[in-house]
Amino acid sequence: MQASTDNTLRWQLLTLALFAAVSWQQAFAASQERDEAVVQGVNYIGVAVADLEQATDLYSSAANLESVNEDPLASTLLQAFGSQDGLQAKTRLMRSVNAQLRFMQFAPGGRPATNFSPVPVNGPGIAHICYQVADETQTYQRFLQGGASHIGNPDPVQLNPRNPVVYAYAHDRDGIMIEVEHIDFSKVSRPRKNDYRIRHVSLASPNIEPMVEFYSLLMEEPDPRRSGIGGSLSGLPFDQVSGLPGTRIEMAWFQVRNLELELIQYHSHPTELPSNPRPLDAPGYNLIMFDVASLDGARALLQEAGATSITEPMSVDGGQAIFARDPDGNLLGFQQIAADSPFSSRNFADNGT
Repeated sequence: MQASTDNTLRWQLLTLALFAAVSWQQAFAASQERDEAVVQGVNYIGVAVADLEQATDLYSSAANLESVNEDPLASTLLQAFGSQDGLQAKTRLMRSVNAQLRFMQFAPGGRPATNFSPVPVNGPGIAHICYQVADETQTYQRFLQGGASHIGNPDPVQLNPRNPVVYAYAHDRDGIMIEVEHIDFSKVSRPRKNDYRIRHVSLASPNIEPMVEFYSLLMEEPDPRRSGIGGSLSGLPFDQVSGLPGTRIEMAWFQVRNLELELIQYHSHPTELPSNPRPLDAPGYNLIMFDVASLDGARALLQEAGATSITEPMSVDGGQAIFARDPDGNLLGFQQIAADSPFSSRNFADNGT
């Protein structure tokens, strides 16, 4: 019995080591250029917030995001995916070195739809954005000072002592979830390029396999990086980060030029899909806008992957876009836009690596 217990413990420690290694070292590898792919990159992640100025202050102070554009949201987009008639939204595009968030404050009422709760840690849906930062930036602490609240352990957690990275989850004042990865660069052999960057956008799914199949076709990446198949990623550090006792998870990752797409399933805490997709004005992350080489090419991939609710092209921010939903109902945009547009994923030097 003792030998079996020791082997289990060694396997869990090895799993933790592998997970910790891939979750930060991959960020320093060169992003795929994807010049031949239909999906070229991620233009931005949409976020519905209650107060645009409050969100700007928090994310510029804590995560070093820079305001680059202010435009109202296209009325056709609001009519198609909002929850209220006559909905309006003012927006602010905020940029890191590799990716962008588009914060949206909706009217009437000035608040997101009030009958929707924030998305929990285990989803379903677009659950969090991960900020990967130098330890001395004190990014996690700045989020807390700005009104965010910790989700799991109050202090960041190191998954493996051999990797100089600690992890923490938190909710901002709107209940929007953030992940922070603090790296001690003094213990990293490769040179530092940026103190702040956006690591990934994470989609939490009740069933990861259909999502992996869908995004493998859509991203033209048949062999994504995976870990914890069957829910084998577990242990106290995962519980401490997630705030969910007995956490068992499975994960997959797709690199899309400038930003990584993370898929995660909580086998230990299953979540049912809602009967209707979340509307654009519900609080939290509401949209992933991809940069595409061709709308026709994007439509063909979406049809092959089995996407639902594929729209006709509409004018959005000076470009043309179509919209669809993935197997979990997450709203995805596919935009063909000029490379010099502030919304384009091609704005980032070296793709933000």
